[in-house]
Amino acid sequence: MAAGVATWLPFARAAAVGWLPLAQQPLPPAPEVKASRGDEVLVVNVSGRRFETWKNTLDRYPDTLLGSSEKEFFYDAESGEYFFDRDPDMFRHVLNFYRTGRLHCPRPREPTWINLY
Repeated sequence: MAAGVATWLPFARAAAVGWLPLAQQPLPPAPEVKASRGDEVLVVNVSGRRFETWKNTLDRYPDTLLGSSEKEFFYDAESGEYFFDRDPDMFRHVLNFYRTGRLHCPRPREPTWINLY
């Protein structure tokens, strides 16, 4: 959406009433977003939080649940996404592993103790 705004923003100026176009001719259509790799985007819903990734990214690890055809058991055709009932905060690290090939989980922060005495 930001790309669409950026295309017409130079042709507009602010007025007290609102935005008034400066161009005399209609603006060109917004560019279409196409996957340059010819790959499809998969939507993975993890406990209500949606993640998007390329299918090729998951296919790099065929021995895992997301990389194999087993993930089709978790596909919801109505919403068009895969649903897993897992911790979404941890899943972002799993998805990062699929993308980079390295597992990085930051150490949890030490609890902050407040001395009330």
